Amino acid sequence: MATNFVNDYLLFQLAVVSNNFSQEFHEFLRSKNMSKTVWRILINLVDRPGLYLTDLAKNTLLEQSHVTKVTDQMCKQGLVEKVADAADRRRVNVRITKKGLKTISPLIAEAKKHEEKKLSQLPPEDAKQLKSILATLAQPHIAGLSL
Repeated sequence: MATNFVNDYLLFQLAVVSNNFSQEFHEFLRSKNMSKTVWRILINLVDRPGLYLTDLAKNTLLEQSHVTKVTDQMCKQGLVEKVADAADRRRVNVRITKKGLKTISPLIAEAKKHEEKKLSQLPPEDAKQLKSILATLAQPHIAGLSL
């Protein structure tokens, strides 16, 4: 008996699950007048203050030119600040501001609730194992950042 390739294909399964998990939360972000891009930038800066623009683009999975444009807008809103690297003035660090932290903190709390709700479809041990496996698979991406 032939298998159904697409339903058994890991990349397709990951894409479907990612879309399913993300769609509802992205609607919540829209209701708070926050774009997915601003969300991705701020959550990365909470955990990694002072990321270079190149690393911020890599970690948000967005084009650097787009991240540069959006961070410029975020600077004007007071959510982030850009600081030239002391050793190489061509490199720019992006840091979250107090206003950025105040803006993102309640949304992170909602994101955690959303994740718990989605993962509650699995037995707790399976949910823990899934997160561990995904963290292992994501490690080469995260390790490549200039922290």
